Amino acid sequence: MSQPFRFAFGDNEDMEEDHISEQNESPELANTSAGDPSPIGPAPCLHTLDDLLATLPSKIEYHNLTIPTPNHGNITLARRELFDIRAQLMAEDSTLDDASATGLSTDDIKPNVYEGGFKTWECAVDLAKYLATQSGYLSRMLTCPCTIVELGAGTALPSQLIFNFLFPKALASEPPRTTMVLADFNPSVLKLATIPNLTLNYQLAGAIGPEESGGDFECLDDLSPDFQAFLRKCNIEIRAISGSWGSDFAAMALPDTSETANDVMVLASETIYSPASTRTFTETLLDLLRRSEKAGGKAVALVAAKKVYFGVGGSVDDFLGVLRELGGEGEVVWATEGLGNGVGRCILEVRNREEVDVMT
Repeated sequence: MSQPFRFAFGDNEDMEEDHISEQNESPELANTSAGDPSPIGPAPCLHTLDDLLATLPSKIEYHNLTIPTPNHGNITLARRELFDIRAQLMAEDSTLDDASATGLSTDDIKPNVYEGGFKTWECAVDLAKYLATQSGYLSRMLTCPCTIVELGAGTALPSQLIFNFLFPKALASEPPRTTMVLADFNPSVLKLATIPNLTLNYQLAGAIGPEESGGDFECLDDLSPDFQAFLRKCNIEIRAISGSWGSDFAAMALPDTSETANDVMVLASETIYSPASTRTFTETLLDLLRRSEKAGGKAVALVAAKKVYFGVGGSVDDFLGVLRELGGEGEVVWATEGLGNGVGRCILEVRNREEVDVMT
């Protein structure tokens, strides 16, 4: 079985491809075989932003990633350091669940217990960088109500990119409604990585110089109410969902589609590594796209992945086969060949090809 890969975030370095370790890149699975059937996981659960913000520590250590955009300058994303997440986990060790305890171990993934969300995976970096070049997608978000759903969000770099793009524009105008649905298998990931990263980017916007590689941020008592007031001003709603994919998850992520025909963009990175979960992931992806289209909206998904997950079993070809079988279609819109002994990566644009009855 392959060893877990690591990102090399050097001092004063952004997360550029040249600084990413490409050796043995497939995630390390703990005590499992890639061919084992995936047991039923926990039911999806909607978490309130109040509850998630209430668990922020007094101080957060972070690292910066600066992404250039063709028409909107540089966007700098702040990402909570993995060692800082682990420090909070150890401080709360009396209440650790299995997922949190696994996050302290050397295992990248323990299927149906911990799905790797505390770490920043390199295909998430690819997807964030790709989004930064897509002026059409980003500009439409400034003029049309939209819902962004990130599956397997983890540290949520792609959603952060969109968030950091949207809110300066929203403050200067009367923006349409944007709903950001951040989903991860583990509630502890939402609490310790996903939501802290968004609050970091809200608080540090405009205060980070391009030369800064990171630092620490003090979470004051008024952070939560200020952040939520800011979201209301920008007309941005953040919803967080933990638990397993499936039809119940899709209904929770996109409720009331008969009343609101929003554009929908689904984002996913490193979600097809296991053959045991590829079909469920694909069914959920298409369910989300069809819910939007049935309400009269436009829907697209972007899936970033390694072409082959050696030692784990998943691959882009297998995903495309299941996608076609279920009535979807995928097109490679970005790709890089393997560098040295590494594995090639790509981004797929996924759409529903089956007709749906549009509600009137």
